Amino acid sequence: MTKAQLRQHIITLDKLAWEAWKNKNAEWFKTHTTEEFLSINSYGISNKAEVIKSTPVDCDVKSFSFDNFKFVMLNETAVLLTYTVVQDAVCGGKKIPPRVRASVNYVKRNGKWLEALYMETPIAE
Repeated sequence: MTKAQLRQHIITLDKLAWEAWKNKNAEWFKTHTTEEFLSINSYGISNKAEVIKSTPVDCDVKSFSFDNFKFVMLNETAVLLTYTVVQDAVCGGKKIPPRVRASVNYVKRNGKWLEALYMETPIAE
């Protein structure tokens, strides 16, 4: 796979993660994240089990859109993807930040690219 093909593959995987979150599909996170996966946002840090448990019930997502993708190959088995997101969602009864900067680390394990770390930072309005 060329670097350009890998970039597109990782962007596609990440968009599928967002669709899984919107559609409350915990199965996606079971099969597409590492065992030591962490999700970090303004509400705290969640491990894989916590994300899987909360996905079906935690958030009501109306919409999201992406911009400014940046892709960095850290080595042959690790990449970093960053981008901005405009989102409209309510989690735990509270509206979440409408604009965030996301950073996502994917690692290659047994020939498959898995999400190892997701982190987002609200963008000041």
